[in-house]
Amino acid sequence: MKRNFFCLLIITSALLALSCASVKNAGGLKPVYITNSKKINLLSPSACSVNVDEVQLLTGSFGEMSFSLISYTQIDENTISLALMNDFGTDMGSLFYDGNTASFDSAYFPQNLPAEYILADIQNAYYDAEKLSVLYSASHLIFESDTLQGTRRIYDGKKLIEEITISPSSILIKNFLRGYSYTLETAH
Repeated sequence: MKRNFFCLLIITSALLALSCASVKNAGGLKPVYITNSKKINLLSPSACSVNVDEVQLLTGSFGEMSFSLISYTQIDENTISLALMNDFGTDMGSLFYDGNTASFDSAYFPQNLPAEYILADIQNAYYDAEKLSVLYSASHLIFESDTLQGTRRIYDGKKLIEEITISPSSILIKNFLRGYSYTLETAH
């Protein structure tokens, strides 16, 4: 059931992304549509504000369906890299970004899933808040960061699009527009 849901989530995301994002920017990377009409381009990994090198539990939901994967996550000022595995350690795919190329490679998931959409959520959680604010402002969106509360929010006007809650051991990403959420939690 988890496998079927994750495939459904990936296919749905891919269809949404492909219907909105068919033009590539100068770097060969696809823009990410945050709303159906407002888009951003990924920032360089140099905008990263933390270093992550850990095994994480990636759990998520889309509607009433849920999924769970293990991710070996490496994020720094040079790259974003996730190696995805199931509970048995079987390779489920990889996500990679170095500022010039973005790839999501998996025989398990649809080949047309744009890596840029997954990377945008990761950037929203881990990248420098001031740089993200400038990026979103250029697309007439609002990026707010409350360090004391551990929250980041993206708005289109007054409409909340996405909320990221950051704690020392986990990150919860909720996308209200697209109806999905997932958590990256440090595995112990």
